[in-house]
Amino acid sequence: MMISHRVAAYFSFVLSIAAALVLCGCSTTETQTQTGGVKIDPSIIAVSTPGIQVQQGASFAWMENAINLYKDERLDSTTIQYLIERSIKTNLADMGFKFVESEAVADYTIAYTAALESSLDDTTILRRYGLVPGNMRVPQDNPDYEKGTLLIYAFDAGTGDMVWRSAVQAAVDFSLDEQARKQRIGPIIQDMFRTLPTRQVPVDSYTK
Repeated sequence: MMISHRVAAYFSFVLSIAAALVLCGCSTTETQTQTGGVKIDPSIIAVSTPGIQVQQGASFAWMENAINLYKDERLDSTTIQYLIERSIKTNLADMGFKFVESEAVADYTIAYTAALESSLDDTTILRRYGLVPGNMRVPQDNPDYEKGTLLIYAFDAGTGDMVWRSAVQAAVDFSLDEQARKQRIGPIIQDMFRTLPTRQVPVDSYTK
């Protein structure tokens, strides 16, 4: 699957600038979960524009042609897409943001890429997106699991500049049903959005 020209062009630019600028807003977290009989520790990494703070009340929209879900016959891609997109919208709403249908009226645009390691390995992820959590704890000899990667990135709709991106790697358990997968995906995406720098609207601004 091809990523959009806009996203590809931007990531090419990001990889060409000094590494120090990229790492200024970098943070990493780990979240412990239990999947089947195997203890799994998802790894999350995030990079944001230094000094950026997304004000509560700002609006987001999907970036056109920048939703990249690499399909795999072992997973129901329709369900995966639904769970990811619903969780993204839910988290934005919980953080005080609005989701609108058009980029033309949005303050920010948002997109994501989701893939198993067999479709998108760490080397390719680093080359295309400039960051990779590098989770090496996923079982390599168990056919019920494979390392999966989810990247979420947000752009300033006015300038086209990327302001934040986060990536998570975790073990994908092929045996999970839809409800169990929902319970797995939701908290992980919530942890990703905790790395998004935000600014609360002053209380007195509502009364003016």
